[in-house]
Order: sequence, then C-alpha cells, then structure tokens
Amino acid sequence: MQIPEHWAEARVVGRVKGRDRVVRRFGWSDTSPADAQRLAEQRATQALVELQAGRPVAPREKKLAYGGAGLPIREQVLARHGDLVITRNSYGAHCLNEPDVMFADIDFATHLPFVLRLIAGLMGPLGVASLGIMLAANAWLIGGLGLAVAIAVGTFFAMLGKSRTRRERQHREQTENVRRVIAAEPRGRAAIYETPRGLRVLVLHKTFEPDAESTQQFLRALGSDRAYVLMCALQSCFRARVSGKPWRMGVRHIRPRPGVWPVHPDRSALRDAWVTEYEAVAVKYAACRFLEDVGDGPVHPRCAEVQRVHDALSRARSDLPLA
Repeated sequence: MQIPEHWAEARVVGRVKGRDRVVRRFGWSDTSPADAQRLAEQRATQALVELQAGRPVAPREKKLAYGGAGLPIREQVLARHGDLVITRNSYGAHCLNEPDVMFADIDFATHLPFVLRLIAGLMGPLGVASLGIMLAANAWLIGGLGLAVAIAVGTFFAMLGKSRTRRERQHREQTENVRRVIAAEPRGRAAIYETPRGLRVLVLHKTFEPDAESTQQFLRALGSDRAYVLMCALQSCFRARVSGKPWRMGVRHIRPRPGVWPVHPDRSALRDAWVTEYEAVAVKYAACRFLEDVGDGPVHPRCAEVQRVHDALSRARSDLPLA
C-alpha cells in the first residue's frame, strides 16, 4: 500500500515525427512537493523518450484517485495511525486504508430503479387515459386524474414493500453466509456492520496480504463485489469508508470532485468551502452500524487496534442515521 503525502504533475514537449507532442506524467513523494515534482519530470521525460522511439505512449495519465494503473492512491491524506491511513476519497468522504487488516463490503442488490421505471411506464398510459377522459367530458377530469394518482401511489408502495422484504431476505442470507465462512476458519472471528446498502465485515482473528490469491478467494467467499476484490489486489490495500456519502446527507456537489488531489489553486477556495460544509453535516451521520461479533476465536492485537479506530471514525456504535 502506497499513499504519498505529496503529488505533482509535469509537462514536457518534444518533436515526434516532425510534430510537437506534449506528454504529462504524475510524480509523488512522502518527503516534499519538490521531490514529487522531480519525479514527475523524470517520468514525463522518460515517457517522451519512449514515444520518440516509436512505442505507444499515452499523452497523459488519467486523474483517477484510486485504482489508477500502476499508480499509488492519489488522495489527500487526512491522518495516519501507524500503517493505517485516512484519506479523502473521490467524492469527498473519509476512507480508512489498511495494508493487512481485512474489510469486506457486501452490497445488496437494489431494485428501486426498476420500481421507478415501472411507475413511469404505468403513468404513461394512465396519463393518456386521463387526457381522453378530459377531452370527452370535463366532469370526469378530477376523477380520472385521482384514479391515475391513486393507482401509481399504490403500485409504488406495493413495490417498495416487496423491495424491503427482499432486502431483509438478503440481509439474513448474507449474514448467515458470513457466519458459515468465519466458522470454517480455524478459530475464526469477525465483526459485522450494517451499511446503507448492505454489510461490512471486519475480520478480526488474523491479518492478510491483500494481493494474495487466498485473500481474493476469502473476500469472494464472504460476498464482496468483484470491483472491490480487484482493487484490493491492485493497490495492496483494504478500504472502508468511515464518513457519509455527501448525496445521502443533502450536501451539494461541486466540480471537479472534491476528492481530486492535489486541487488546482484556482479551485482551492471553492473546495475548502465545500469541505467545511461537508464536515459540519457529516458529524450527524454514521457510515456504518455495528451489529454483532461472529466466531469464537481470539482477536488479533493489530485487528483490535484497527477496529478501535474504525468504530470511532465511522461512529459505528452510535444511533445516528446511516449515510
């Protein structure tokens, strides 16, 4: 896991097949911005040399905060607790980054978009029918519109009820699966948390290497989604969001995203104002809620420390609403 303190981007220009070509590359450092700039210039110059030699070279690296091809995690470092690093992610929330203590996120399938599509589809013919009634006789207008609204609202709540039942079933099935997986581990132990869209599992009985095949298999067995499993391997890191998502708390969006780092000087004042607004609201929400411990094994000392920091930052032991 590599999360540098300082980032820079360099731009070099050179002749390639008779034309000026521009190449940009990032640099990073745990020491100083100057060291980050030097590395950026070295990487940009090397990329230009490869381009001039006829090899395919991208003109610039994508500004991906997390998951960039071969790059360290490019996020603002908020705090460090030994090897544990707290950063601000791409949309502005706080994230815990851990090199060897496993977090597994398990998202439940959501069917709300289907519900909305169903209602929209239903409202189409009902709207046409209401218009026909209005044209035939104004006296039926109120009744026709009232019927349309009543059917739409009734359909929405019926589907919402089914969605809640489905979520409860997924919650039960996924929790039972976590219990089975942990029970199969020698002296296994884990903590289960509720998140707005599913579950989070913090494995407590041992540490892991994020990019090991056995780790990938264990994450998949717990029910983690493929993207998260892949990112753990690419970045040699486990991640857990420990503050609310802005849109779940009514915090406005800004562009570029507040997690793009380092921020351009022209945008720093706007970003600082957004961060102040976000932090004032975020203290009223929890990122997850502790549900239960599973397994009877001992807690590894390092896992215990990570859990202490995680629970405090995420407000997992509070009764605050989840975001």
